[in-house]
Amino acid sequence: MHESLRDISTRILRLATDALTRANTDAVYFDPGMEHRKSLAPLAAAHAGELTLKALIAKEHPLLLFKNIGEKTTNDAVDLNWLLKNGRTHDFSMLPSILWATSGIKIPNIASYRRIAALRNQIQHFVDDGDADTQSECLNFIYSNIDPLLNEHFGLAACQFHEDEFDDYVIGCLLSHQIKFTVPRDIVLSEIDPLTYLEGTSKRYLEWACAALRLKSPNGA
Repeated sequence: MHESLRDISTRILRLATDALTRANTDAVYFDPGMEHRKSLAPLAAAHAGELTLKALIAKEHPLLLFKNIGEKTTNDAVDLNWLLKNGRTHDFSMLPSILWATSGIKIPNIASYRRIAALRNQIQHFVDDGDADTQSECLNFIYSNIDPLLNEHFGLAACQFHEDEFDDYVIGCLLSHQIKFTVPRDIVLSEIDPLTYLEGTSKRYLEWACAALRLKSPNGA
């Protein structure tokens, strides 16, 4: 492997968490004057997912990211500059299959992956979300796919990547949507009362949330 390719996975992961920061922020915060975030969230979420999968594939070998590296006429090693000019990476739709074939890692929720791909294309090419619940679709995609992959393979929690000072409001949104997520070990919720966000949730989800967040259940569940 050429030296210029050795840290590709780390560099892709860094960009993936940057995209995730944008996706979490756009999916959670709909302040007045920022209604456009509703349509931007799926684009950022899909980008974060694509980069997360590519970071995992690149851990196996960076050249596995490419479906075509171009034709070389010399015996020189394939380096980063060559790939940037001549390489063609795999399409978003193919990444789950490439990840499985190269690493044995399966996408946790392939149905959600396909939905976010369709929603991204719909918005990106036709500027229309089709009245989809973009917030739910984005959060389900992030926390059923990106979050478990980041946690298992990189030791990261997706809920900590956002533009707010606190994790509280992202977590509050996840609780109200009854979405399970990786809970950071050092979690401290000082800005919200999580039980308020858990009102009306199912007994099963309430039990999970109280155990994961170390809360005293309001009904003894």
